[in-house]
Amino acid sequence: MRQARWTDGGVELVDVEPPPLRPGHVRLRVAACGICGSDLHRWRGELAPERGSVPGHEVAGWISDGPSGLPDALYAVEPRYRCGSCELCASGRVHLCERGGIFGVHAPGGLADWMDVPAHALHPVGAGVDARLAALAEPLAVAEHAAARGRIDSGSRVLVLGAGSLGLLCGRVAAGRGASVAITARHEHQRALAASLGLTALREDEGEAWAAEQRPDVVLETVGVEATLTLALRACYPGGRVVVLGLFASSPRIDALALMSRELELVGSNTYGHEHGSDFGRAIALLERDTEALAGLQTHAFELDALELAFRTAEARRDGAIKVTLIPDR
Repeated sequence: MRQARWTDGGVELVDVEPPPLRPGHVRLRVAACGICGSDLHRWRGELAPERGSVPGHEVAGWISDGPSGLPDALYAVEPRYRCGSCELCASGRVHLCERGGIFGVHAPGGLADWMDVPAHALHPVGAGVDARLAALAEPLAVAEHAAARGRIDSGSRVLVLGAGSLGLLCGRVAAGRGASVAITARHEHQRALAASLGLTALREDEGEAWAAEQRPDVVLETVGVEATLTLALRACYPGGRVVVLGLFASSPRIDALALMSRELELVGSNTYGHEHGSDFGRAIALLERDTEALAGLQTHAFELDALELAFRTAEARRDGAIKVTLIPDR
């Protein structure tokens, strides 16, 4: 069976024999696996993957082997694993477990024909959700967690910096909570999709002027570069919150004077957890009721054999790419 693996020069597809299935685990036949921005960081060499490790953490699939009694359904995978016994796990902050990790980063992921995960990591999705859309559950859970960390509600004025798939999902989640939301986008196709999601679509150079007029009390930084973090601190209204969920490949400088003098909250947001209920569960519920709108993010699909082309398409944003997904058995 086929499995993608990181190499010194990128990623390659290899044929391997699946290992024996561990107790309490399920073997999925992967139906869809999205390429994440963190995968692109590793593909570009900005972050160093472990050579031979298997990427892919935005996964949906069907059970091919595992404990009896599980429903015959399409499942989205919650790829974070944890020890289950530490103080952080007991409080529901499983995503902060110091002995935990992520399938697709620290353990074999879903850019493959199959994937083995603990049975508790599976979330069945409704019949109206196809595999490509189900694979969006993982980044949508990231957006749900960020909205909770930012305490976004119906009175919030929100500026999202960056209109990749994560930024667009953050915008949709914030709008669903009743907030007024604008988003900065580099490309015209991103602005068009943002508008279709009910967001105010801005060019990258319009964010600061919009903020001066609209005074956002929550700014979500989804890009992971120093320039957007600096803009976030400038754009946020005094007393507001800057939520950082972009993945930084290097340590940025921070305007600590602005942070102090304007009494801003600088809030980190790391994937998703269970502290106030399941962020992943809320993401599944949103997928099931917002299917038509969210389907627009899934712009490109490739067979697993076209792995290199899929990464190049996701990197270049050619042909209007937003979310690029691999379909192993297409």
